[in-house]
Amino acid sequence: MVKDNLVAAVRAAQKGHDFAYDVLIKHLRGAIYDVHRRKISSRITADDWYSDGLEILIKCVNKYDTQQPRAKFSTYYITALSNHATDLVRSYYTAKADFEKTIVSESSDEAGTLFNLGTDTYNPEHLCLLRDMLSTTEVAKTPEFKQAVLQILGVGDQKIGDQTRRLEQMQYRLKKALQVAITASS
Repeated sequence: MVKDNLVAAVRAAQKGHDFAYDVLIKHLRGAIYDVHRRKISSRITADDWYSDGLEILIKCVNKYDTQQPRAKFSTYYITALSNHATDLVRSYYTAKADFEKTIVSESSDEAGTLFNLGTDTYNPEHLCLLRDMLSTTEVAKTPEFKQAVLQILGVGDQKIGDQTRRLEQMQYRLKKALQVAITASS
């Protein structure tokens, strides 16, 4: 087996020595930016990718078997980075991403960031503004719209079945979109 110079640093990091991470980052920083350049530079900024790379480094250190390694740590880490980049690219093309791009894209800012504000569903002024906005929208006056909104907000009578997780995600996105709409109108 090929000698791996990073195993000692990985062992030290697993034992809680923070300085070991500095050594690992020094040796693996180039790999982070190389994977970014080759796979994901059109989807995420280099700074955001670097942050993701550090999170992946921590996970790899925790999971790496230093006693019987199947590959050098650098290979293990680069593979994890590449897999994460591939997952991010794939997620861009999922139905959820399509939904966000088509339905909620008008709620994004100039940089394309969706829903960067928290929601305040207990603010009566925001709820009043929302009620006024919905009352002037023609589609909001239909019974189907009312039923859908009640169901999404969690007060509808119909059960969704095995799609509970997806409904919770839609509820979260709806609350964020409503917050953006309320903030934009006030």
